Order: sequence, then structure tokens, then C-alpha cells
Amino acid sequence: MTLAAIAVIIIGIYVISLIIHKYYGNESSSSSNVFWKYIFADKGERGEMRVASILDSLPEQYHVFNDVYLQNQGYSVQIDHVIISPYGVFAIETKNYSGWIFGNEKSEYWTQNIYGEKHKFRNPIKQNISHTIALANTLHIYQNQIFPIVVFLGDADLKTNTESTVVYSSQLKRSIFRHSEPIFAPNQVSSLLQQLSVSIITDENRKQRHVQSVRNTIYEHNQMVNKGLCPRCHGRLVWRQGKYGGFWGCENYPRCKFTKKRK
Repeated sequence: MTLAAIAVIIIGIYVISLIIHKYYGNESSSSSNVFWKYIFADKGERGEMRVASILDSLPEQYHVFNDVYLQNQGYSVQIDHVIISPYGVFAIETKNYSGWIFGNEKSEYWTQNIYGEKHKFRNPIKQNISHTIALANTLHIYQNQIFPIVVFLGDADLKTNTESTVVYSSQLKRSIFRHSEPIFAPNQVSSLLQQLSVSIITDENRKQRHVQSVRNTIYEHNQMVNKGLCPRCHGRLVWRQGKYGGFWGCENYPRCKFTKKRK
């Protein structure tokens, strides 16, 4: 390889690093560090970096926290982005997917259809419900003061039917600005910022512990269902007939709306 070719490669890497530094946030004072962090990140982390860069351009009254780990009732919770503002607290779940995305409010899983191949992933709306509960408990505020948003990046084509806010990245800021009535006074915002800052888990093993916590939660969930009990309220699961066939539902409906399809 000639010196000229090596020089072109080095210049190319430097230019790309500057572009990534501009569009994917200011997490490091070094553009090269941002470049390598982005290159070695997985698809989900890249999506979170892109959304972080969008949120970084919000007005100064919006205080953004990225990749937030909290402890809630003995369980670890990871929230992609949290915003504290006079207009409410926002919990943002990021999905960096391509293809057609099918799902609704109540289903346990949504489906990604890309080139005819189907892949299931957990309903992000339900994910954000647990995030909302964790934030309400941590900040000591009401759940209706927290606005959950699910944002899709990549080449996702949403074919969803939901009442909750599920948007493309180009619609994210507009969805946030839709909440324009102040609900927190300046001193309350300061208090919320302080409370969240001291509650965030910052040790280097937080991700590994969170993964293990999620696995434990899934195991406990399956154990409860196998015993014929609702994993949400511990009520009995009873067999019901619906518009699209039979399913297991919690005996405490409509207070508890847990359902599970027969396999």
C-alpha cells in the first residue's frame, strides 16, 4: 500500500469522525473517540446515540439524561432517554429497526417483517409502562405527569395501531413540544433533577446486572404463567373466548388486563 493510499484512509477516517461527532452528540471532546465508539456500538446503541443527538438540540429548559439505569422495587430498569422539563417528564424508548413493524397496544410482542423474515420483539409500549412506573416511584410524582414515547429509526415502516405515542425520529421533537402546558414550577424542576441525578446507577457493572435482572424477571414471569397465575397481580388465569379465538386472561379483568394466547 502506498503512502498516498494510507493518507487517503487516514483523512477519510478523520472526516467520518467529524461527521459522526456533529450528528451523534458531544459525548466526548475527541471526535476520534466518538467515531470509534459509534463504529463498535451495536445497532441498538447506535440508535440511542442518534436519538441523543436529536434531543441535544432541544431548548435549555429540557434536561436530557441518556442511558439511565434505576433500581425499582428490587428490579433494575434501563431507560434509553429521560427528559425533565417544566412541561412534564418524558420517557423515551428507542428502536433502531428496519422493515415493516406490526403491533398493537395490548400484544406482548411486536413483529418485524424484513424481506419476508419475521422476528418478534417485546412490545415497546409495555416496556415504557415499566419505565414510567419506575420514574414515578423514583421522582415521587404521578404517572400522568410522565409522557412515554416510542421512537423508531432505521428504515422502519410502522404498521401499528396504538393510542400511545409511537413515532419516527423525524417526529420526535414535535411529539415532545405537543406538551406545552407547564405542570412543574422551576423549583420543582430543580428538585426532580436532583432526585434523578442521585438515583441513577453509575457503576461500571450496571449493564451486566441489568441483563441478569431482566433474565430473572422473564424466568419468574414464565414460572407464574406455568402455574396458572397472572404474573402482574397473582390472580388466577382463566380461559376466555374472544373475537379472534380463545386465550388465557386474568380473573381480575378489567382491573388487570394481562392476557396470553394459547400456544
